[in-house]
Amino acid sequence: MKKLTFSMFKIKPASRLFFASCALALLIGCESTSPELDSSLIPEAQRKEYQLAMSKAKACPINLAELTDSRSSKDLLVGSRNVTEDTLYTLLQQSLEAMNVSPNNEAGNSVKIVLNRAFVKSLGSNMVATVVLDVMYKPRNANEFSPSATFRGQSVNVIEDSNHKDSNEIAIDAMQTAIIDATKRIKSSLLHNCGDALSELEHAV
Repeated sequence: MKKLTFSMFKIKPASRLFFASCALALLIGCESTSPELDSSLIPEAQRKEYQLAMSKAKACPINLAELTDSRSSKDLLVGSRNVTEDTLYTLLQQSLEAMNVSPNNEAGNSVKIVLNRAFVKSLGSNMVATVVLDVMYKPRNANEFSPSATFRGQSVNVIEDSNHKDSNEIAIDAMQTAIIDATKRIKSSLLHNCGDALSELEHAV
């Protein structure tokens, strides 16, 4: 079992907007949307609030105390090839670091994250990727981590629109977006614990 040495959040009203946007992405279009462009799916009147919430989530440093993989089968079989355990770890680490969750952060808030499930399946012309992360959170000055909470991320890629990529490449792309989705949900749920740094950012916008 691989292990790294990272913290978790409760859901505020601003987070509900993000969750709604994730559902909206699946309802409006099947093709996976780039994480940098997903705000285009949000009504214009609410887009500034969403973008501010994402900026605040990225600005909030979280210490990654632990990252483990509890899956019984570590590789994903896609067609005749595997998406390996190392590939999933790399995608997860990159997504966490992009959202300012890292073992290198000397932050008061900490998380332990468990990769519980990761799977891909074909539905007609779409490939659906799902990742399930269990997160335990410890705020600054606390002695223990919270009970585990579950965060799910999902992505849908249209196979015909994937520029002749093979099933393994499509699965990796879909899994990367699913992991980013789950990571954003984790960070959004923890915003209320991020303190003065985020209020300074809000005043600057």
